[in-house]
Amino acid sequence: MKKTGVVFILITLLLSAAAMLLRKRELAVVLDGDGLAVFRWETAAVIGLSVLAAVIILFIACRFGKKAGDKPIFAEDFAGLGLPGVLLAALCLLAQLYGAWLLFRAWKTGRETLYLILAVMAGLGGAGWFCLRLEAWKARSGKGARLLAGSLVTLFYCFWLIVYYRYEAPNPSLILTVYAFLALCACSLGAYSVTGGAVGRLKPRQAILFCGLGVYLSLVALVGEELPAYRFFWGAAAVQFACSALTLLSPLDRPAPEAEPAQEEGPPAEEGEASVPEEAGEE
Repeated sequence: MKKTGVVFILITLLLSAAAMLLRKRELAVVLDGDGLAVFRWETAAVIGLSVLAAVIILFIACRFGKKAGDKPIFAEDFAGLGLPGVLLAALCLLAQLYGAWLLFRAWKTGRETLYLILAVMAGLGGAGWFCLRLEAWKARSGKGARLLAGSLVTLFYCFWLIVYYRYEAPNPSLILTVYAFLALCACSLGAYSVTGGAVGRLKPRQAILFCGLGVYLSLVALVGEELPAYRFFWGAAAVQFACSALTLLSPLDRPAPEAEPAQEEGPPAEEGEASVPEEAGEE
């Protein structure tokens, strides 16, 4: 694991912790007696800190992408997290399965079909993350399995975005849900970027950017979330994208290809004969 990845995650977590504290205070005072949002300095502080976090994440992503040439490469060109990565993915899978169970109970109560579909997608998405970490640990190049696993993860976040928009769009106080929408967009793009590694279309600059934003925005969105299932999903998302960022910032040191010996232009002249240049044309 490269030192750059550890520093990147530590900086992201510190910024996230500061934003979570400000966000918690903001949600406590941002609404007036009628439930309408009022401008507070906490709102400006969270926005400013989020812009700063995005700039730092973008700077690290661009710097790494410049070193890597930002060429389309495969996921196996990066060092995996090994057994610890598999264990973290297993914990996230359990968290998402528990959240899926809570959504299933909500479906049994209200018979809302979207809850049931989201519960199924959450379980499949957690299994997808687990398979990605397992493939990296076993150092297998199962591109088909990785593509399927990554596609399940991407579909989960995309469908979650649809469900969240349906239920939260009528809310007049958009300030309560804006970071959740941004987090879901970042997670969807991050999962899509990571999935590209299965087919040799992974661009490090893009993937690191959205994984870092996924970690930061997921933790900010977790603050004030009322539905317990979503809390588990946000926590799992932060851990999963942090693991992905660590992997993307740990490229393998590939040996440089050896230069091929120069080929002779023609057969060597026989011994005792001097090589005579050919005439340009006949007289």
